[in-house]
Amino acid sequence: MSKTYPSKVDWPILLPVLALPVIFVLTSMGASAAHSHGLAAALRVLFLLTIAFTLWTVVGTFYTLDDRTLYVRCGPFRWRIPLEEIRSVTATRDSRSGPALSFDRLCIEYAGGRRMLISPRDQQAFLRDLEQRRRTSP
Repeated sequence: MSKTYPSKVDWPILLPVLALPVIFVLTSMGASAAHSHGLAAALRVLFLLTIAFTLWTVVGTFYTLDDRTLYVRCGPFRWRIPLEEIRSVTATRDSRSGPALSFDRLCIEYAGGRRMLISPRDQQAFLRDLEQRRRTSP
């Protein structure tokens, strides 16, 4: 049976993401006053797409464990990591980009020297569940 863990969210990460739509609104207001209606309409479309992408990313960041695989989802981006390929999981505050909405992160190292930064809200439950599934994985 699979279990999904939502991402923990830190305001210092979320605020710049939420500021983007405000910047687009201000930009489109200035453009509609100074330029053609076509440019203003294009900026509005871009604004709506930016809001949709932002919401999709914030609401759609979660991690799902099943008996054989860790699925990582961040908006339109998806990763699939077989549990047997996971080499280590360590706590980190690494600020590199990754499908994590918090600086309270886990670094998952897996096959081929690859790394994935994630930030499950309940890290302890996630780690217990991951370890149990790795032990019982066929």
